[in-house]
Amino acid sequence: MIDVTLPSRKDDDPDNVFLLGQVISMGIRWHHSAIHWFSVLALTVIGPGTAPIAGAETDDLVTGSASTQLSAEPIAEGAGQSELSDAMSRIRELETLVAALQAESLNRAPLTLPTWEEPRYQPPSQLDPSTHDGVYDSGWTWRPRDPEASPFELTAGLHNQFRYTGFARDEATSVDSAGNVREINNRNDFNINRGRLVFSGYAFDEDLRFYSNIDYSTVTSNPIQLLLGWISFRMSDRLSIHLGLGKLPGTWEWTETSRYTLGADRTMATTFFRPSITAGMWAKGKLTDDVSYHVLVGNGFNTLSLQASELDTQLAYSALSWWEPLEEFGRGFSDIENHPSLAIRLGQGLTQTGNSSSSNADPAAEQTVIRLSDGTRLIEPNAIAPGVTVNAFDIWLYSAHFGVKRRGFSFSSEVFLRWLRNIEGDNGTMLPSLFDHGFFVQGGAFVIPQTLELFARASQVNGEYGSGNEVSAGFNWHLFNQRSARFTFDVTSIDDSPAQQSRTGYVAGESGTLFRSQLWTFF
Repeated sequence: MIDVTLPSRKDDDPDNVFLLGQVISMGIRWHHSAIHWFSVLALTVIGPGTAPIAGAETDDLVTGSASTQLSAEPIAEGAGQSELSDAMSRIRELETLVAALQAESLNRAPLTLPTWEEPRYQPPSQLDPSTHDGVYDSGWTWRPRDPEASPFELTAGLHNQFRYTGFARDEATSVDSAGNVREINNRNDFNINRGRLVFSGYAFDEDLRFYSNIDYSTVTSNPIQLLLGWISFRMSDRLSIHLGLGKLPGTWEWTETSRYTLGADRTMATTFFRPSITAGMWAKGKLTDDVSYHVLVGNGFNTLSLQASELDTQLAYSALSWWEPLEEFGRGFSDIENHPSLAIRLGQGLTQTGNSSSSNADPAAEQTVIRLSDGTRLIEPNAIAPGVTVNAFDIWLYSAHFGVKRRGFSFSSEVFLRWLRNIEGDNGTMLPSLFDHGFFVQGGAFVIPQTLELFARASQVNGEYGSGNEVSAGFNWHLFNQRSARFTFDVTSIDDSPAQQSRTGYVAGESGTLFRSQLWTFF
């Protein structure tokens, strides 16, 4: 019997009926040759033991030996011959029927069974489940493959300012306007002045951005703190709104990141006059294609480390605008971009706020960084008048700046004008207003394009309580022909510094020579 497996179809399918007939025909052709053999074999077994098998069709089976004997019981001769004759007749009828069926089947198309190619093994489809790719773009960036389907991007960056500071004093002490004797120390130390772990990117929409700057340092009272952080929304090319903790943009060198200063740090004049960091809201953008702006409304002149109970109810207002009439000036003060043609920047800034003390805070807590021109803190008892401690005042700060860049050469300058008005003592005494002014100038030139830059700078602060100045020179070595790794060395001569700030290295009242060498890396 032949086993043929057919494709699964409905029983009443005409193709099924045809295929079944073909299979039956195959079976009939096989039986046509087999019926004769099995029939003769059966008749031989049941026939007489001594009689040879008759019929032409059996000749091939009896040619072996005429004396073949079967052990069956003898059968009567007449009955045996009759039964044999009937059987042979039936065999011939069957052969005739089979031959007819075979002839009919030959008139049909030959049987062709469908064939199937053995399918190759296909592993189950494994879709890549990831939606983002990791790339380097000024930090390690986790960037979506499809921003519309996965609107989230995150960049993590590490900034580090490692510095050696040496200072050789001219005098061991100085005296401030309040009569306090200040000790001046020599220095010879290594520090991390600024370390920053920065996270930035966008979420939900490419125009909804975020920024977080976690600061670590070995020279500040808070070794780890949130320095800057905000959420911003880009309305258009002309306007972006920011909410969070940011800089009051009152002066140019202060607004520029400390990574892009010309020397090791910001100048002494900027350190003295600049505003600081506060929580608030601000806007940045362009008024025209070549006029940019940055305006802020916040809690105060310097409220980074203050709690809500230490804040007064007077807000700070600060703005900076600048004009670049020829081509884009670029970041910072060095012409590492090597501008082929002249780039000019002109700008100005204005900051105003009132300061007053609160019932559970130190007198005028917000203005603790405001100093007189000799470096005395404004709220120091007896600073302005004997027996009087300043308890409230208003501050107005105006700045104007100018900068040029071309073919590796750069020059920049900023002028500062500051008014302290409505000064009130703790006993209700109204004190006279104070006016201070100052400036810085600096210039640099690349002696090896985009690699080695020589620079020099100077700054000065003048006021009713004295004046101070600095002159500095040094070099910048950009290790990879870009800003991301810069080694700086400078030597600064200081005379009666009015500024004090732990990161920059200035100390109020000091005179002497300051040595700084540092490596700024950010990636």
